Order: sequence, then structure tokens, then C-alpha cells
Amino acid sequence: MDAEAKQFLTEKINGLLAEWPMKPEIEIVVEDQAVTARIRTGKDFIFTQPIAQPLLALQHLLRLMFKKQFPEYPKKLLVDIGDFRERQLQAIDQVTKEAIWQTKASGNSVHLSPMSSFERRLVHMRIVEEPNLSSESIGTGDDRHVVIKLSKE
Repeated sequence: MDAEAKQFLTEKINGLLAEWPMKPEIEIVVEDQAVTARIRTGKDFIFTQPIAQPLLALQHLLRLMFKKQFPEYPKKLLVDIGDFRERQLQAIDQVTKEAIWQTKASGNSVHLSPMSSFERRLVHMRIVEEPNLSSESIGTGDDRHVVIKLSKE
């Protein structure tokens, strides 16, 4: 099944990007929980800067097509263009480290900028490792964000 899924994804990505002035290099990586389509276009910035909405839109389209073709496939589909996911993880880690330092130094709660549920989860997982700190997500919709604070122990 994984070979068939890889072939399907490669064909769909090439089809979606066929009209663009680029030749994508595609690597499909199957892991325990997810299938990741790693794409390099030579113009990766088109999909990720200044915001990643084009990347997220492409991922959404591919997920819909993939789910229709393989409705029982147990793994989540991720799309990564130009190592965006790794850069995103590094940026979230840096923001979290700074917020931890600021919370400890000032004793005050620190409100982070609004983030996606995936990004908020990364922050919460990092805060769990910190003694005397806690975190919670507050707000709704596009304003939902993480607050880091001293634990009430």
C-alpha cells in the first residue's frame, strides 16, 4: 500500500505544479504516524514567505485527494516544502525558550502570539518539561494563543 500511496502523491504533486515554472523534486517519506511529501522547487519561498498559506493550501488539497483515493489509510499526510517544517520547529523552540526565560526572570505571565494548534501543542510539550511553569491556550479562532506562567505550587 505504501508504494501505491507514494506513486499517487508523486503524480498529484507533479500535476498540481505542472503549470508553474518549476520542476519539483519530490521525496515521499513513510514514517510510523505520517506520510511526508518533501518537495523542493527551486522557488520554495513562493509557498512559505511571508506566510505559509500556499503551503497549507497545497497540503489541504493533497489531503483531500489522498483521503478520497485511500479512505482507510491510517497515516496522516504532511507536506513540507524547502524544509519549512524544520525551520518552523526551530522558530517555535526559540520563541518558547525566550518566553520561559522572560517568565522566570519577571515572574509574570507571558502571552505568545497567536499560533496554530500544532504550534501551540509544541509549546505546551516544551513547558511540561520546565519545573515551576505551566501553560494554557486561551482565546478563540485566529486569536488563540499560549500563556506561559509560574505554577501555583
